[in-house]
Amino acid sequence: MATARALELVVNPSAGGGRAGRVLGEFSRALGAEGFDVTVHRTGGRAQLADTVRSLVERGCARVGVMGGDGTFHDAMNALLRADGTVMPTGDTAFAVIPAGTGSDLASRGLGIPGGPTALARWLTVATPQPFDLGHLEYRDRRGARAEMLFTNIASCGISGRVDELVSAGPRWLTGKASYLLATGRAIAGWRHRPMRVRVDGEVIYEGKAMTFAVCNGRSFGGGMIIAPDADPSDGRFEVIGLGDMGLGDVLQNFPKIYQGTHLGAPKVVSARGAVVEIESTRGDVPLDIDGEPPGTLPATFTALPGAVRVLRAP
Repeated sequence: MATARALELVVNPSAGGGRAGRVLGEFSRALGAEGFDVTVHRTGGRAQLADTVRSLVERGCARVGVMGGDGTFHDAMNALLRADGTVMPTGDTAFAVIPAGTGSDLASRGLGIPGGPTALARWLTVATPQPFDLGHLEYRDRRGARAEMLFTNIASCGISGRVDELVSAGPRWLTGKASYLLATGRAIAGWRHRPMRVRVDGEVIYEGKAMTFAVCNGRSFGGGMIIAPDADPSDGRFEVIGLGDMGLGDVLQNFPKIYQGTHLGAPKVVSARGAVVEIESTRGDVPLDIDGEPPGTLPATFTALPGAVRVLRAP
């Protein structure tokens, strides 16, 4: 029989360069000290993680914790995407995002979830299930074929996709802000802006060369860049933020502002809000960044799915 504080903890031990696996014991003990009855489910890859999440939802588990980085929670939510493009009903299941990965922007900066084991366990004792939007993405995979996935935090295109490629290929001992700063510096050095046409709810809001465009369910990505300070993952809409045809001087001026979330309204910064975003380019090599992963390229359509799941958040 399930206890009032039963928690099914799905863990990607390799997240954050193995950090999730190293701190699992500390988190389990801290949760136990707060009265949680924890069952740990270690996963060895995306397929096993997906099977585990679907099984726990089908069993009607009340609390399913997902421990890792933004990519781990992304994979957990994509386990709910069915072949017909709809999202599997989650019933009474509420998900807890437990940060222990490379970026953890969604958990730490978007949802305000503390990262330390003791603080997080105490936070979970007062957190309540609240509606959480997901984004549905249609795009081109690396082979040029149509593909689709869900995203939880931020989906973007342009230099941000190149940054993801460099983070993925970079040293695994670097985590968080440091890994993204290194990759960003390398990406800027060899980047050329791409032509983009951006529609929000059917209206063209931008057409021209751009550095990046971000479709934001959450506020922050890239290890602390507060690209969309007004984003709310429960309002049924995206914040759409673009960095247009910026020169090096524009980049240097705006880069610190993005970490502070004070860049909106600056020259060559574009902002809009809507539920359906379409981005295309005359260049077929514009890379995507989806919750910290580089799965493919433009063209892409981003659609908000209001209240698709429930996530534990502070009251």
